[in-house]
Amino acid sequence: MDFIAIDFETANNYRSSICSMGVAIVEKGKLVGTEHFYIKPAPNYYESFNTELHGICDVDTKNKKTFKQQWKEFKQYFDKQILIAHNASFDFSALRYALDEGKLPYPDLDYHCTYRLSQVSLDLPSYRLNDVSSYFKIKLKHHNAESDAKASALIALKLCEKFKADSLEELSSSFGFRTGKIFGRFKTYNPYSKI
Repeated sequence: MDFIAIDFETANNYRSSICSMGVAIVEKGKLVGTEHFYIKPAPNYYESFNTELHGICDVDTKNKKTFKQQWKEFKQYFDKQILIAHNASFDFSALRYALDEGKLPYPDLDYHCTYRLSQVSLDLPSYRLNDVSSYFKIKLKHHNAESDAKASALIALKLCEKFKADSLEELSSSFGFRTGKIFGRFKTYNPYSKI
């Protein structure tokens, strides 16, 4: 089972304002590595609420490249990949807006959501990333993009193990979910929805 977990943090209310990206890589059912990137947001300013949430401010990103400028490096994590995120509707919306902002074509990818999968399969009072991580005894530095991506990857693996699924597609379809897709530029993305 191979997939990549992602997490974005944003600088302000614009979904395109990605300021941090975390990546966790799973190969053959094992977490093999993580990455973290700072990104100059677009538009380039910080709301105090966002900074209080993730701790990132202008000092961290003022000398970094924009999402568009880093896309050549980032594309490997998205194009022709199977991805997962916790609350994928936010993360893949942010991706779409960042790509639109940079006038970049959408990558061909499939995605799944550990938030929705946890929500339909676990009996918890809350399905926020910190709560699901706590349930599975996964260490988490919440709103650190790399830590969040790693936790999402580990949650996906735990859910596959718990429900004896050999792939994310099998796990998702067993709970009646379609695989998420981002469609071509100037079209809307397909939300992660029930069949």
